[in-house]
Amino acid sequence: MKKGHLIPMRINLNPPADATAKNESTTFLMIRFAITYSVFLLIILLLMVHLHRVSTTRSEEDFWNQDQSTFESAVSLLDNNFTTMDSITRQLSMNTKLYRLATMKSTDDNDFYLSGLTMKQSLASYMYSYNELPFSTYFVYLRNSGYIISVNTFNSEQLYYIRNYLSSGANFNEWHDLLNNNLTKDSALYPLSDFMLPESGNAYLYVLNMDVLTYKDIPATVAFHINEQTLRKIFSGVSLGDTGYIIAVDAQDQPVFSLSEDKNTSSEKDLNTLTESVLSLSYDDNNTCVHNDTHIMRIASKTNDWTFYLVQPESIYPSDYQFIFLLILFAAIIGGLIMIFILVRNNMRPILHLDDQLQETLHANTQLIEEAAAIRPVLYDNYLRQLMSGVITTPDELSFIQNYLHLEDPSLHYYVLYGVTYENDPAADTFPNENTSTESSESMKDIIAGLLARYFSYENNLYLCSPKKHIYAVLIPFSGTADEILITLQEKALKFHSELLEEYSIWFFAGIGLSCSFTNIWESYQQAKDAAGYTSKNYIFLPYEMLKKDSHVYYYPAEFSTRLIRSITGGNKSQVIEIFNLIHQENIEERSLPFQLLRFLLTDIRNTLLKARFTYTGESTPQIAEIDTMLSQDELTFRLCEDISIKLCDFFASKSEKNNLIDSIVTYIRENYKNPALCLSKISDEFHISESYFSHMFKENMNVNFSVYLEDLRLTEAAHLIEKGESCINEIALEVGYNNQTSFRRAFKKKYGVTPSSFGVQS
Repeated sequence: MKKGHLIPMRINLNPPADATAKNESTTFLMIRFAITYSVFLLIILLLMVHLHRVSTTRSEEDFWNQDQSTFESAVSLLDNNFTTMDSITRQLSMNTKLYRLATMKSTDDNDFYLSGLTMKQSLASYMYSYNELPFSTYFVYLRNSGYIISVNTFNSEQLYYIRNYLSSGANFNEWHDLLNNNLTKDSALYPLSDFMLPESGNAYLYVLNMDVLTYKDIPATVAFHINEQTLRKIFSGVSLGDTGYIIAVDAQDQPVFSLSEDKNTSSEKDLNTLTESVLSLSYDDNNTCVHNDTHIMRIASKTNDWTFYLVQPESIYPSDYQFIFLLILFAAIIGGLIMIFILVRNNMRPILHLDDQLQETLHANTQLIEEAAAIRPVLYDNYLRQLMSGVITTPDELSFIQNYLHLEDPSLHYYVLYGVTYENDPAADTFPNENTSTESSESMKDIIAGLLARYFSYENNLYLCSPKKHIYAVLIPFSGTADEILITLQEKALKFHSELLEEYSIWFFAGIGLSCSFTNIWESYQQAKDAAGYTSKNYIFLPYEMLKKDSHVYYYPAEFSTRLIRSITGGNKSQVIEIFNLIHQENIEERSLPFQLLRFLLTDIRNTLLKARFTYTGESTPQIAEIDTMLSQDELTFRLCEDISIKLCDFFASKSEKNNLIDSIVTYIRENYKNPALCLSKISDEFHISESYFSHMFKENMNVNFSVYLEDLRLTEAAHLIEKGESCINEIALEVGYNNQTSFRRAFKKKYGVTPSSFGVQS
C-alpha cells in the first residue's frame, strides 16, 4: 500500500465461525482441559519434589556454612589472643629492668633479688591490663640464673615447680626441658597433663622465646598458663556432637592440642591417630571434606603455622523438620488433586463462555486491524490536504505530521506537482465522468495513482492527495540541486503523460511550484495550482517560475485570505510573515502594481484582518484597542497591514498561552486540593507567576475567586465522603484539607445550611 495514496476501505464484516461446529468440539475441549490440568498437576508435583530436594540441600549447606563461620570466628579469636600474648612479650622485652635482670648470671648479689622483686610488681600491672585473655597466669623464665618471675613470686625454677605443679618434684626435668626446647623458634604450646594432678584439669603452657621473638639478645622465656576449659569456652559455639573433636596441627604435622567431648582422646597415641586420619583426606576448594559419615573442615591460622581441623558427625545436622515438610507436601498434593477435580467438573461452562468471548474479541480485533489499515491512507490524504491548504497553524501539529509522513530529514526540500486529467475523446468511456459508475471511477483513480507512484515516488512512498475529481496533487521530497531535480521532474511528467495518453487516452496537464521547505508546502501548492491553469496542449508541463505576471491584476486569491485568518488566530507569527512576504513578492516585486490596484489589494487585506480581529468577541483590552485604532486609519500601507497582523497574532498567541496556563492550574488544584498547605502563594511559586496576576487571571477565566473555588471543591468532596459514611467527621475534615475542625464545620454549614453531622444523618 502506498503512503499518501487514498484507497477505499474494505472491512470484513462476516460473522464468527459456525456455532454448530463449535458445539461439536465441546467434548473434546473438556477432555483437553482435563488432560491439561493433569499435566499441570504433574508439573507441580515434580516442582515440589525438586523444591524439596533443593531446599534440603540448601538448608544443609547453610547449616555447615554456619558451623564453618562459627569455627572460623573461634580460630580468629584464638589467633587474636595469641597475638596479644606476643604483644605482651614484646612489651616486656622493652623493659630495661627485665633485660638487666635476665642478663645477670650470679644470684649471690643482693641487687639481683632487689631487681627481681621490683620486676614482680611490674608484672602485676601487665596482668591487670590483660584480664580478658584466656591465660590464668604467666611467668618469665630467666635462663641465665634459672629463676622465675611471676605476678606472685620470684623463686628458682625448681621451687616454682614444686609450689605450682607437682609438690613431689616428679617430672621436673621434663618440665625444665619444655622451657629450654624452643631456643630456635619464637613460640610453642605444650600440654601440662604430665605435670599436674588429675583433679586439676588439663592445661597448656604457651612458651615464647624473647630472644627469637624480638631479635634481641634476651636470655628469657615468657610462659602463659592456659586452662583447657578456657579453650573450650573459645570454641563453645562449635557443635561437636558425641564423637566430634577439634585438633590443631603445627607446620610439621604434629598435634598441638585437641578438644572433644570424649575424655579418652587426650592421650598422645590418640592424638597421633586423629592427626593422621585428618591429614590423609582430600579437601575441596572450601577446605571441607565428607568421609565415613563425618564432616571435616580445616582452617589455617593467620598468626602461626597451625592448622585447625573440625571433625563433626553428620548426625548433628537436624533432619526432623524434613518429616514435617513431607507431610505438608503430601497435603498439598491431595489438595491439588481435589482442586483440579473441582475445576474440571464445575468450571467447564464458564470456560466455554470465555471461549465464546475470546472468539468474539479475536473477530473484533481482526476488524480493528483491517479498519486501521484501511484508514491509514485516509490519514495520509487528510494530512497532505492540510499541508497543501495551509490550515496547520501550530509548530507542534506541523512536527507531528512531518514525523507521521516520515519526512523528518532536515535536508529535504519539496516540490508540489498539481495535475489535471482530461479525456482525449469526449465520446470515449475510458475516463470517468459524472455518469460513470463509482467502481469504474475508483478503478481509473487507482490506475492513475499507480502510474504516479511509478514516476514520482520517494523511497517507495507516494505522497498523493486528490482535492477534487480529475485533480491530483503530489508532494515530491528531494535532496540536491533544485534546478536539476526540476529538469528530471519535467522529463518524468512528459513520460507519464505520454504513457497515460497512449494506453488510456487521457491528457495530463501539470504545473509545479517553486521548491520550498516543509513549512511552506502550501505556497508551492498554490504556485503549482496557478501554473496548471496556464497549461495547454502545447505546454502540458509548466513551472511556476516561467509564468508571466500580469501587472493589471493584483494577486490575492481567496485561499490567501483564509490562510491568513487561520495563521493569525492560531498565533503562528512565522506563517503570517511568510504570507505577507509572498504577497509582497507577487504584487510589488514581480507585478509592480499601479497605485490604484495597490489600494484595492490593501483594502482586501484590511478586510481579512477585520475578519480575524472580530473572531475575538471578549472584553476590550489595551491591545485590542490599539489594533482597532490602527485598522480605522484611512491611509493604509503594506507595512501597516503587516504590523496589524503581527499584533493580532501576538494577541491570540498570548490568549492561547493564558488558557493553557489556566487549564494547568485548575488541574493542579484538583490534584492537590487535599493538601492543607495549598494556597495562593504556593500556586504562584509553582507556576512562577505573581500572586496578584494569578488572582486576577483566575477570576477572569473562572468567574470565581480562587479561595471560593478551593473551598467549594473541598466541601463538595467532604459531602460525598459524609454520604458514604465510611469515616468520621474529623477524619473527613483532615482528608479534604482542613486542619481546623471549627473552620470546616462553619464553612460546611454556610454552604449546605446544616452541620456536617446533621448532613450525615439526613443522608
